[in-house]
Order: sequence, then C-alpha cells, then structure tokens
Amino acid sequence: MLRQDDQFVGGQFDWFIGVVEDTNDPKKLNRVKVRCFGYHTDDKVEVKTEDLPFATVMMPNTSPSVEGIGQNHQLLSGSWVVGFFRDGPSSQDPIILGSIMSFTEKAIDTSLGFQGTYGNKANTSDVPTEVDDANLNQVTKTVAGHLIELDNTDGATRINIKHKSGTTININEEGTVSIDAVNDIVNIDGNTTITGTLHVTENVTGAKEITAKSEGDESVALTTHTHSQGADTTGDKESNPETNSPTAAT
Repeated sequence: MLRQDDQFVGGQFDWFIGVVEDTNDPKKLNRVKVRCFGYHTDDKVEVKTEDLPFATVMMPNTSPSVEGIGQNHQLLSGSWVVGFFRDGPSSQDPIILGSIMSFTEKAIDTSLGFQGTYGNKANTSDVPTEVDDANLNQVTKTVAGHLIELDNTDGATRINIKHKSGTTININEEGTVSIDAVNDIVNIDGNTTITGTLHVTENVTGAKEITAKSEGDESVALTTHTHSQGADTTGDKESNPETNSPTAAT
C-alpha cells in the first residue's frame, strides 16, 4: 500500500457494508461499532466486538451537529449500514452514510459476528408495518414503539403522533385535532384560551373553578353556575353541580 492512498487528496476510496454490533459510545460522539464484510471475520474470538473501530455516523444537512444543536443517530445493534473509510485502505476510521432495510428469512446464529440485538428473528421485515405500498405514509418509529406518521394519501391526509402506551394526537384531512389519552388524563398547565364552544360531557371537578366569560365581560364559574330547566308539573328546578340532582329554583 502506498502512503498516498491513505490521504484525503488523491487517496484511494474504500467503501463498506457492515452490521452495527454495539451502539454504546462513552464519549457521546455519535459513534457505533461496525463489523464490515470483507474487512472483518465473523469469528468473535478472533475479532471481538469491543476491538472493532468506532464508526462515526454522518448526519443529514438538516442537523447542524454543533454545540449540542442537532440530532443523534437512531441506529441499533443489528442495523445494516453502508459507509466508507476516511483513512482509505487502512480501514480504521469508518464513516457511516446510511442504513439498509431488508427482510430476515431465517433465524440467525447470534454467536457469530455480523449480528446484533435486533434483526435476528425469522420472517421479519425491517420496514415499519405502518408504511403503505405507495410509500405515501412517511413513518418514524422508535425502538420503544413511539410513532410519528405524516400520511400524504390523497383524500385521507393526516398527522398522527402515538405514544407507546397508545395515547395519540391526530390531525385528520379536515384539520380536526383529536387527543385520545388511554388513561383519560390530559393535563394542561398554564393559562388556556378556548375560542368557540366548550362541550363538557362529564362532571366539572377539581379544587379550582373553570370560568366562562361572555361578550359583556360577565364571568360565570362553571362549577357553581346553574341553569333553570323551565317550569314543569313540579315547578321550576335547577341542577345542583355537586350532585347532578335537581334542586328548587330560588
């Protein structure tokens, strides 16, 4: 090997396909350990995972990657990647350009190299199940199960954010926003302004009041305000907000 092949200018370009075996980076420099086909053996005794060189993950131009501003990679142990060696044929300074999705037909022997924590199950696709055949639904899914969907399907566009628990925030084709909390709890901290009609289908509870203000700047506390139900055979009655039972009007 000529020394000039190792240089940035006029050097030799060497690329690789490999498998991420470890994502732990003590220095938090956006690096992973990659075993590269043709460069490393699958014998973990001969070449241990910890002895593999760190590979720096290249980020997109939408990530500034400076002074803590930007993003971190989302590679997992078991991700297939493509990259090149910054030091040419010396092959000790890998840069990862991107990951490759595939389909695992048979269960893999995890005692060998080129394997990781993920990607070893038989008959398993690497593509998120939410992706459609036309690839109109742009999906981001995390290892925990959090999900973001930007669906561009004609006539059914939507934005969907889903927590691993099942709680979702959805914006449909018409722009309607729906929040569905699996535990029926939505906390709002701070002043909240609602322009339009507020529909309350359950009891108004809590230590503090909800106050409604009319156009004449007259404030009404929903927890204490009552409405006349009109005259009937038993006389005018009002609803008691504490018990939801009618009481005689005053």
